[in-house]
Amino acid sequence: MASVNIGILGAAGRMGCALRAEIAKHEDTKLVAALVAPGTEMLGTDAGGVKFTSDIRAALEICDVLIDFSSPKVAIDAALMMFGTPCKVLVTGTTGYSATEEKALVQAAKAITLVKSGNFSIGICVLENLVTKAAAALPNDWDADILDIHHNQKKDAPSGTALMLGRALATGGQNIDPSEFASLRHGGVIGEHSVFLGSDMETITLTHTALDRAVFAKGALTAALWAVGQDKGLYDMQDVLGL
Repeated sequence: MASVNIGILGAAGRMGCALRAEIAKHEDTKLVAALVAPGTEMLGTDAGGVKFTSDIRAALEICDVLIDFSSPKVAIDAALMMFGTPCKVLVTGTTGYSATEEKALVQAAKAITLVKSGNFSIGICVLENLVTKAAAALPNDWDADILDIHHNQKKDAPSGTALMLGRALATGGQNIDPSEFASLRHGGVIGEHSVFLGSDMETITLTHTALDRAVFAKGALTAALWAVGQDKGLYDMQDVLGL
């Protein structure tokens, strides 16, 4: 297949660095744009074959796919900028959207191909399925709890992953309000999520631990390559993996 031209929004952050490293190892992808915020001291310096830039519109003229790990406002602005540019595919792992921001991003998916996920790990996608199946199989009087642990620079709590797991519980018939999630922001923890299900006589614990940030970069890149061949609309990692 022809090489897929990738732009990264948030290219200097933790996930941006992991993505740049992953793209460099992948024979079917090429980094063509490394986007950072205006005024960032890294502007104009080398990002691995390209220079860091803040010009999103120019990047959309040369990208096949834009992968976003930035902020809700920046992600929405980028989605809206895609109208009238060659790039019509956005893969976003940004979390922390307000209800209004979420609505705006979903609305943009009517005109572009949008893959949105709170976590691009294959293991987390499998965990989602397990949580839904477990919740559906258990009596409604069982308790359900979610523990969400991330590094101390993580801004949103509960995380997008925890919210995904909450929706998985609800799909299985076990409803839990996000205000009841337990969220810890501790040290350099990449990500650990546990779903606890319990009765008076027994408990079930389903846990996923991310050991390397590259797992999210690999998943986002998998989603980007998949999305290039899809029609416009809103997708998630369940769609990408066919789960």
